[in-house]
Amino acid sequence: MNLIIDIGNTSVKTALFNGNKISQAKVHSAFTFNTLKAISTKGIENVILCTVKDYPVEWKNYLQKNFNFIELNEKTPVPIKNDYRDKATLGKDRLASAVAANNIYPGKNVLAINAGTCITCDFVDKNGVYKGGSISPGLEMRFKAMHTFTGRLPLLKPDTKFKGLVGKTTKESMLAGAQQGMLKEIEGIIAAYTSKYPNLQIIMSGGSLLWLKASLSMKINSQPFLTLKGLNVILASCLSKK
Repeated sequence: MNLIIDIGNTSVKTALFNGNKISQAKVHSAFTFNTLKAISTKGIENVILCTVKDYPVEWKNYLQKNFNFIELNEKTPVPIKNDYRDKATLGKDRLASAVAANNIYPGKNVLAINAGTCITCDFVDKNGVYKGGSISPGLEMRFKAMHTFTGRLPLLKPDTKFKGLVGKTTKESMLAGAQQGMLKEIEGIIAAYTSKYPNLQIIMSGGSLLWLKASLSMKINSQPFLTLKGLNVILASCLSKK
């Protein structure tokens, strides 16, 4: 059994995989060494960890001592060709999402969109080559930026029940700007890729997934644990080479 760990900017996601079947996937708002030991249940043999930030060395020592452990980095072999120019700076969660997207749609042009702290768009062509993509602020970051870099705008939380385009108050105007702006940005990116790659497949993941799926005008394949699935594919690929 495989344990998959994805340390993101705002949360830690974990899942157990038996082969390619996912089970016990969870998002942890708080994650400690005790949490790690608690989820390291009997029967786990292999662990892969992906992180966008530093984590305690005791976690790494524990995983290396007790499991067949891989920490995803730019030197880890992956089952797609990586055409990113600066591989050392590429977010490993982005790479894992690209691997998962290619695994779901082999032989297809596919765009993986992860709408979390940031909105990341990652493109893999029909030949299985990861070409790169884009990064922009996610929904909560947009509200925080408006509050931080102005004198009087309040700090708002997203309100996805608000559908307005024209705000009648400052709050409504901020909601319209951040939320409609994000929707139109994603729709525009998808349209631009689709115009270049007519048979493009779209996969979406991230904390804003449910809102985006309900709000976007085009059909998308929603994959709540896309990065975890990609990490499991990478782990299986590495194990097969041993």
